[in-house]
Amino acid sequence: MDSAAPASAITLKSLRWSLLLLLAAALLAAAAVAAALHFDRQAAQEHQRARALQQETQARLARVNEDEREIRAKIARYQELVGSGRIAPERRLEWVETLRHIKESRKLLGLDYEIAPQRPLDDKQPEAGGHLFLASTMKLEMPLLHEDDLLGLIADLKQQVHAIVSVRSCTIDRVPAAGARPAVAATLRAQCVIDWITLQEKT
Repeated sequence: MDSAAPASAITLKSLRWSLLLLLAAALLAAAAVAAALHFDRQAAQEHQRARALQQETQARLARVNEDEREIRAKIARYQELVGSGRIAPERRLEWVETLRHIKESRKLLGLDYEIAPQRPLDDKQPEAGGHLFLASTMKLEMPLLHEDDLLGLIADLKQQVHAIVSVRSCTIDRVPAAGARPAVAATLRAQCVIDWITLQEKT
């Protein structure tokens, strides 16, 4: 019986060491898993940062391309204005002659107008590369056989004059019947406010 006691003690001691080794292995395994999870999170964060940086770079590139397209469009528009003579002093006599020609060619019944002195288009103008938008406002009144008389006049003006023609307002009223009418008589009367816009260098 005395010899069995030491054997039992050795067995318990061995078992204790085995448990300690098992616990140590478990702790090492847990630490390894924790480290792996940590590195995996870091890798995921790095990947996310890389994707965000790539998206930001692509967005900046898209903005640069858009700015380039906008600049090219402005240059093309500027060249178009130069080619059409819209960047020049107002040509009031030419406009008057154009109105007379349109009246005759379209056989309009009448054409009364008054062109005000030139002025800046507005107080807060957009940047136009050292140029200034100027407007000459025309008050127009004309009798019409039908609406196409007015539409044709405006279309001809936009095509023929060296200015940007901008219609600010137009009203058309019916002419009341007053006794017997001649064979060709106006049935409508139009009143319009039209801006003749030119672009000139700032002085």
